[in-house]
Amino acid sequence: MRTWALGVAFIFNVQVDAVGEPPKAPFFIVSNHMSYLDIVPLYLNLRCTFVAKKEVRSWPVLGFMVKAVGVIFIDRNRRKDVKRVNELLNQSLNKYQGIIVFPEGTSSSGRDVLPFHSSLLELPATANRPVYYCSLYYETGEGDAPAEESVCFYGARDSFVQHIWRFAKTRSVFCEINFGKSPVQSSDRKELAESLHQKIEEIFRPTTDSIQSV
Repeated sequence: MRTWALGVAFIFNVQVDAVGEPPKAPFFIVSNHMSYLDIVPLYLNLRCTFVAKKEVRSWPVLGFMVKAVGVIFIDRNRRKDVKRVNELLNQSLNKYQGIIVFPEGTSSSGRDVLPFHSSLLELPATANRPVYYCSLYYETGEGDAPAEESVCFYGARDSFVQHIWRFAKTRSVFCEINFGKSPVQSSDRKELAESLHQKIEEIFRPTTDSIQSV
């Protein structure tokens, strides 16, 4: 997947700048979530797999790719599915790869960090395992539509195909991935979710930081 991510970054002129030290496998890490593009900077900096909503499987090209590399899909409309996913997370965590979870449960505009859901933090909480965290930030080049419109894929504004077409028109994208300095631990998953949310907010840059000239 790193090769694939390098190819996507080259084709769409995506520059990725990493701040801080990424963890080494095996690890459990959480991140804010704004777009299908998030997997590119994450794959470029981490040996990992991640949890995605089941709808991603039906997306053209991307759906096939993520299925092929062992991404774990969750049905967010079925609460019972969390138990199955947590069992798969436990099996997938090994010396060769870590696990990425987007605890917001959905993507956002990048203006702020949405509240975290604690259900997928059951595994590290039960094992009292340290959880790492990182924050993603995007901005587009001069003359391009703002990242909130062209990169962030959220709500019901566009279909995946419509949005990828809009993104393809963007001439350049800058992404900063900021890794937290130290992991967080707690045997209480709700407390863990709150602490991680606070930590990510401390290093978070909203998409409104960038100034666009369209």
